[in-house]
Amino acid sequence: MKTRPIPHTNLKASELCLGTAEFGSSIDDSVSEEIIKTYLDAGGNVLDTAEIYAAWLPNGEHRSETFLGNWLRKNKNRDQLIISTKGAHPRLDNMDKPRMSKPIVESDLNSSLQRLGIDYADIYWLHRDDPNTPVEEIVLMLEDFRKAGRIRYGGLSNWTQRRAEAARTAAEKLGVQPIIGVQNQWSLAKADASKGDPTWAYTDDSFAQWHADHNVAAFPYTTQANGYFRRLENDNLDQARELVKALFDSPENRERYKRIKTVQSETGLSTGAIVLGYLLSQPFPVFPIIGPRQSADLLESFEATKAKLSADNLAFLTGQG
Repeated sequence: MKTRPIPHTNLKASELCLGTAEFGSSIDDSVSEEIIKTYLDAGGNVLDTAEIYAAWLPNGEHRSETFLGNWLRKNKNRDQLIISTKGAHPRLDNMDKPRMSKPIVESDLNSSLQRLGIDYADIYWLHRDDPNTPVEEIVLMLEDFRKAGRIRYGGLSNWTQRRAEAARTAAEKLGVQPIIGVQNQWSLAKADASKGDPTWAYTDDSFAQWHADHNVAAFPYTTQANGYFRRLENDNLDQARELVKALFDSPENRERYKRIKTVQSETGLSTGAIVLGYLLSQPFPVFPIIGPRQSADLLESFEATKAKLSADNLAFLTGQG
């Protein structure tokens, strides 16, 4: 796996980022360690976690960060890695109440650093937005964290294009460090936003163009659509979780699957490689976050890093060519 620069930083990130949401919880410690080893051995260097992971599981609260902290202490390789974590997520039992005040976010950040056993986060993402908080306050808050040596760079997760542009412009006007990326849902399978978490934000064609226009990196999640296209290929979509079917099973995505098969016949690439290759081949830096549950799941993802699709391929896959 190659590395590439993250614009507006001095970081070089591997093409794929490793999502660790349920490491140390539903994915036990030994399997989690094996996945990380396989990822690092292939050249990966970005471990992505969050303060809220995996509070949705029994006894899962903070397990991802706690597991990673133990792993980092044992392996003593923190300086070789990009540690990416997130805060400012609403509590799961009160998702309508934002948590964007500086004292709350600072508490989230300090608690994350303590669990991870590190002095600073390489990238710190604001996991949700609060549209009622002026973006100027938010970018100045991130700048204060940076000056205090607690973060190197700040990014936005689940923010709309309008608010992301407002934050980008505010940082520019205030002369502070720019927002270096956006972490939203994006995959070749187009999600039905009405069926998902109402606090998620999605990267559509307009948002992708914004990324290209301003050279801001994307770090998308649910990049493989929870295996939707693979299930179509294996004829076992009926075994998928109801949420996966609600989010992704549509006539448009079934048509995209047919187009994947056409590209597959032309290129010899696997379905999974084409799905991730769609993101990796965009005309601006995209660092897909992958969420394997076993090390074997990584192999097809690694294949995708060699799957550079043409602009014609990209247009064809989404029905624009």
